[in-house]
Amino acid sequence: MVPVVLLLVGAALLWLASRMTWLEVVAFNDQSGEVARTLNGSDWQPALMPLALGAVAAILAVALVRGVGARVIGAVIALLGVAAGALVWSAVGSVDADRVHSVITSSEGPARTNAGPGAEGSAAIPEWSQITEISTSSAGPAVTGVGALALLAAGVVVMVRPSRAVRRDDRYVTPAVRREEAATAVERDPDSGRDLWQDLDEGNDPTV
Repeated sequence: MVPVVLLLVGAALLWLASRMTWLEVVAFNDQSGEVARTLNGSDWQPALMPLALGAVAAILAVALVRGVGARVIGAVIALLGVAAGALVWSAVGSVDADRVHSVITSSEGPARTNAGPGAEGSAAIPEWSQITEISTSSAGPAVTGVGALALLAAGVVVMVRPSRAVRRDDRYVTPAVRREEAATAVERDPDSGRDLWQDLDEGNDPTV
């Protein structure tokens, strides 16, 4: 139950971080003048959403996988936490202006055309624009960091205390299966067959 809660918290926080503002950028060019852009988490750190979806998928895996397999799942979850933590680490310190320029002028980013003044989309940021100001927000990285810790904790809990394999209920085992298991036990340990023959001699069915 604890890993599931931690995974839900981690996934929710990473999703929230992807929607939050990470950077405020002002760019200038001689045709359009100054243009401001806001970069949210999904713009600046595209890996946030895949990590959140991975945490959601891990919830199902934790519920279904038992034993050694659960430990493997736990290791994968911990790696998701480490990857999310790496995103926070990359946000520490100075911002790469070249990367910011690439993001805001990319055809897949917040910019979106090279249109001249008066044309449709002239408020977009042309590729020849220069970055004049970059403001960072610590809220997005902070939320990401908490989400990363939640995933890391979930992974450790699953590795240390994996769900045990479901034990078979002998009440639902057919007599044929019991006979086969008894025969296998005799093959492995011939001495164990003495008890089997003794039960038969006494009129008891050892397979019941």
